[in-house]
Amino acid sequence: MKARITVGIAVAVLSLSPAASAQTRTMAEHAQTASALQCLLDHVRNACSLAFVGSASGPATQWLWWNANKDVEVGALRSSDYAGTEAVNAYLTKFLNGRVADVYHVKFGHQEKTFYIVPPGPDGKVHYMRIRQGGPDDERTDLFTYGPG
Repeated sequence: MKARITVGIAVAVLSLSPAASAQTRTMAEHAQTASALQCLLDHVRNACSLAFVGSASGPATQWLWWNANKDVEVGALRSSDYAGTEAVNAYLTKFLNGRVADVYHVKFGHQEKTFYIVPPGPDGKVHYMRIRQGGPDDERTDLFTYGPG
């Protein structure tokens, strides 16, 4: 009898969608990272109240130093949605040194991107950020593309 219950629970857990079973995204306060995203999407390097340093400086540079060619490439901004706060997992360990990050799904006219922004540190600066092609549920594909370690 106990074996049937155990097997039944295992089957139920395995049949859940990856998003439901992982429960990696939870609603949380994200005002600081939302402000950072807005700064990047508005391309306001001089008026941005946040500084992007460390491993966040590279990805931020392409958004803060914007030009018309990039507008043509990605298209006009259509929407930006908070997808949740992602707990530490293999993806965040590989690309953000294992830091919890707020995840944003941003759609443009020609592309779709996911922004991972770690809240600013005690110094008020964003130290870790990643931007990748695709929606928030495409992590496995991206992780596979870059391989382990």
